[in-house]
Amino acid sequence: MTDPEHYPPRTAFSLFMRMGGWLPMLFAVPVVIVSLIGQYNFSTAQRFEEEGRTAVAVVEDKYVREGRDSDGNRTYTYYLVVDFLTQRREEVNVSKTVGRGFYREQAVGDEIEIRYLESQPETVELREGNYARGATALRWVALVLGVIVLGMLWVTGRWTVEALRARKYGAVEMAEVVEVVKTNVRVNNRARFRIVWKDAQGREGKSMLRKAADVEGWHGRDPIRIYQGLKRSWWARDIGDRMER
Repeated sequence: MTDPEHYPPRTAFSLFMRMGGWLPMLFAVPVVIVSLIGQYNFSTAQRFEEEGRTAVAVVEDKYVREGRDSDGNRTYTYYLVVDFLTQRREEVNVSKTVGRGFYREQAVGDEIEIRYLESQPETVELREGNYARGATALRWVALVLGVIVLGMLWVTGRWTVEALRARKYGAVEMAEVVEVVKTNVRVNNRARFRIVWKDAQGREGKSMLRKAADVEGWHGRDPIRIYQGLKRSWWARDIGDRMER
């Protein structure tokens, strides 16, 4: 088998996504969500500094909800139901999620000191500083995830630029297929493959991950068209051919 005379050139965005650019974009979603939740906690913590009031609440009830995570494992969420009077003599009853340790420390009928917002008494802290600690923790999580996303963007972006430069400026050569390799990567439970080649200087190159249908008919010693880049060579089908002027 051999390459056709011309492959349509891929756009920069198409190459970026083909290089795995969808992964940092996917990771960016939880970064935004965590950042928004962290900002909410921070704003609420500030409100507690300005208008937080203390009250003695009675544990009216306690219960546990069982669920399943994405792996099918059991998860448990612990709740305390507390009742208290505000400084304006308003009765408030709220249900709050708590940690397992705090949950076990409390019994129905116990009295605990809580804090609430004067303008929104249903917003409470069963332990002083919960919102501030939550905001700090979420900011660190968002920071770590953000660094990971930036790292992935840098890698995939660098690969994309290298491919575009090779297509625009690199030498076009014919190489020889060495083998078609079945990888350990599976998408929708279907294996992905790579074509491995050697150029005239004996340097080895590999194609991007390909479906079985894309590599069907390719065998060792088949000629394959490549573009030479600064650090590696690229299969013309992966990046497309340059437009002739």
